[in-house]
Amino acid sequence: MKHTTPRNNSVVMDVLPWPNGYGFNGGDGWWAHTLSQSERERLDDLLGLALLDKNVCDQLVGQRDPSLLQAFNLSAETQHWLTGIKASTLKEFAQAVLAQANSYRNEATPEAA
Repeated sequence: MKHTTPRNNSVVMDVLPWPNGYGFNGGDGWWAHTLSQSERERLDDLLGLALLDKNVCDQLVGQRDPSLLQAFNLSAETQHWLTGIKASTLKEFAQAVLAQANSYRNEATPEAA
């Protein structure tokens, strides 16, 4: 009986070093997945990437680099909002994002009478 090993088509998060990674085969799968998500999930991925890489963190929090925000296909409205956040650390930035998300959720869900 012939045994075959199934092929493992793993997706590799190949964006570090930002923005091109190391060129791993399958690395573009992470981008395909990320860009297929909702804007909120793409923003979560961006924050996660900033946690992993100091340069990305500096681009996001310190510079509010438009090319970084555009790479995640964030809407013009979201980009404008993100550039207006008053924060000097990633923690403060993430807290502001979370506070806005919670505020939106509370407005969208009316309380039961």
